[in-house]
Amino acid sequence: METVAVRDDAPQGNWLDRFVTRTTAIPLPRDLRSKALRTVVTLVSVAFSLLYIYYAGFGYFSPESFISGYLGFTFVLVFILFPGSDKSPRDRITAVDGILVLSTVAVTYHYNVYFPIRYIERFGEALTHDVVFGIMAIVLALEACRRTLGPALPLISLALIGYSLFGPYFPGHLTHQGISLWDTAAWLYSNQSIYGVITRIFASFVFLFIVFGAILEMSGGKELFLNLPLSIIGRTRGGSAKLSAVASALFGMISGSPTANIVGTGTLTIPLMKRSGFPPHVSAAFEATASTIGVTMPPLMGAAIFLMADFTGIPYLEIVKVSILPSLLFMLSLLAVAHVYARKAGIEGLPPEELGDPWEILKNYWTFAVPLGLIFYMLGSGYSPDYAVFVAILGVAGASLLSRHTRLTLPQWAKILEVGARRSLTVGGLAGCLGIIIGIVFRTGIGTKLSILVVDLSGGYLILAVLLTALVTFVLGMGVSSITADYLLLSVLIAPALIELGATPMAAHLLIIWYSQTSNLTPPVCGGAFTAAAIAGAHPWRTGFFAFRIGLFIYLIPVAFVFGDLLNPGLNLPFFWTLLTASLSAVCFGGAVIGYLTGTLNMWQRFLLAAATVALFEPHLLLDFIGMALLALVVVWQNLGKKKANPEAA
Repeated sequence: METVAVRDDAPQGNWLDRFVTRTTAIPLPRDLRSKALRTVVTLVSVAFSLLYIYYAGFGYFSPESFISGYLGFTFVLVFILFPGSDKSPRDRITAVDGILVLSTVAVTYHYNVYFPIRYIERFGEALTHDVVFGIMAIVLALEACRRTLGPALPLISLALIGYSLFGPYFPGHLTHQGISLWDTAAWLYSNQSIYGVITRIFASFVFLFIVFGAILEMSGGKELFLNLPLSIIGRTRGGSAKLSAVASALFGMISGSPTANIVGTGTLTIPLMKRSGFPPHVSAAFEATASTIGVTMPPLMGAAIFLMADFTGIPYLEIVKVSILPSLLFMLSLLAVAHVYARKAGIEGLPPEELGDPWEILKNYWTFAVPLGLIFYMLGSGYSPDYAVFVAILGVAGASLLSRHTRLTLPQWAKILEVGARRSLTVGGLAGCLGIIIGIVFRTGIGTKLSILVVDLSGGYLILAVLLTALVTFVLGMGVSSITADYLLLSVLIAPALIELGATPMAAHLLIIWYSQTSNLTPPVCGGAFTAAAIAGAHPWRTGFFAFRIGLFIYLIPVAFVFGDLLNPGLNLPFFWTLLTASLSAVCFGGAVIGYLTGTLNMWQRFLLAAATVALFEPHLLLDFIGMALLALVVVWQNLGKKKANPEAA
């Protein structure tokens, strides 16, 4: 994945700002000096992409080779491309990197050869060499995650390993008989943990969708998803910020990663916003918040959606269908914020010379919408997601041949496949570490114990459990800036409690996914905001706080999952009523956050709009009417104030 670091000339503030910026900056891959090493990276990346595209269409050789091969390719590329520390050279690999690469190859070979023997001939019994290679696999998984995401998740994994070893010493309900180091290493080095369901999902679906997104974007789809909305809405008031919301939503359909979304769209939208008159930190905040839409917009929707489909047994297509309207509501709230901010600041639309001709763009690039349609059609016809994306990749290749503007040479295709594999590393680097977590949670039973604790803390009230979930995701997101990791932890710790208290499995798991998105916006570790701030040359913390402020609507939408009818689309009055009140709530939210509606709002008017925002999302008819009345009151109040101030103009 392309990543950026915070600019050296960006304002850094006091020592705490500098420390947090230095320790939480998005990692940059190496810029390798050796031509031979660059060639190795290209060949490994292209082979990685082509092999798993082949697997999706024609099947794999064995489960062991499919799953261990995915981690093997990922870890090799991570250890070559991501330095171990700030002091590591950025133009070459070190001896330690070489040892880690060779260890990855050895562990992958050993697992392929000896794991089937272990379970077929020895009925799962682990010998000394199994435990040795198991410890090596654990170290490799922790180090790959540390290099791509930072130390937070590996530390959580180590804490859980400690819990596995020292179970008898924990108090109360958390105690268990304890698992020896031998058994822990053997368990983690199996298809129940590191090489288990998490890695299988990443290899089967997530990797393919990331590669598909890179192919669609770089072969010409980016022109359709960025320049087309620019040509249509760029001329409206605050059009550059509105473009950020719409383009990020469209681009998010194929990226599934906020950081990739920011890099893909922010390099265009952030300079446009700054030229229009938006301050740098506001421009970066709009892009960071808009890019969180990427993990909610079908069809990709981020790695967490594939985990959810596997954990709950809910068909992937069903999750896709119910996720469209909530994502559009989130985009509507950001459009409202952009509009009222532009009105308050007097920011107009973009000049016509910066806008393209929408018909010309459609004529040259409309074919790139077909592969997305293919995915939806094939999912609706009962095909698996991996086969659907395989056909869509072939569709993109065919679409690129239809226009002289988009025909690609073999070296260009090789570059695209390399970019797709490299973009997957910051997601794939998590897989082994997440496997450790899920393996320990299920082996020790800590998930059930903590779920019981959540039920006790909520007093049996679902609304309190929802608020507790919001608080936990907020705190967890400040340390673990990964939606997938946050969701995995909370899906086994909190989701069962929400379901026990009355939420449907769909609502409980989607609520956690939506609340986990704040990890990209909440300081001190807000990867999305920091990436956007780097592009804008803005202060990272100032960007993070403003992004979190304008993205607060993300906490309200899941309330309608649990208590409303937002996840039950259909031609019925309750659903349309929920859609109407949620849309009005988005408008109220924009006014309350920015302090402007038809004019500048005073403190009491902002308070009334904030109350209306919450009331309109509550699933009670009385509260809906109260919210509408509060909105009407503020509008009338502002108009009366204008008439008193300027009766002739009125």
